[in-house]
Amino acid sequence: MHVRARTSYYQGYLDDHELAAQNRRHVADYERMILSPARTVRCAELGDELVGFVVVGTPYFPDPDPSVDSELYQLHVDPERHRVGVGSNLHSSALDVWRDGTSVARLWVWEFNERARAFYERHGWEADGGCRPDDPRVGRYRMLGYLLNVGTPGREPTRTGSE
Repeated sequence: MHVRARTSYYQGYLDDHELAAQNRRHVADYERMILSPARTVRCAELGDELVGFVVVGTPYFPDPDPSVDSELYQLHVDPERHRVGVGSNLHSSALDVWRDGTSVARLWVWEFNERARAFYERHGWEADGGCRPDDPRVGRYRMLGYLLNVGTPGREPTRTGSE
């Protein structure tokens, strides 16, 4: 499911050989991530079929915004299940996790992934003008930062404005 999801948004930005190599590499990474006590994973299933998942946890990088205390690492939906509510339900699951003490959440999304950016913006995320600290690239594209004020009153995220 994850390979199908990431292939759908990388199509046209990574060549098939590079995408296949990355897909093989990520299997062990996912095993470690799922078992990490610093991460929470929620899955969406229809019957016996996995159709999506979301992963949240402590920020991977020190954040330029001191109010950030959690990160949405990934939210993937099987491409055949886009626009039917799976992603929104997974996002709600992340919010449920965050209600247990998170103030401001961070996510990084590829600049070219307009579908994901629109999804997050519909769910209240705001671009903060930052780019991921390790600055990964796919061609000329970078990972852009988004923030979501999860709910501690009076604690607003800082806009970095850096490029």
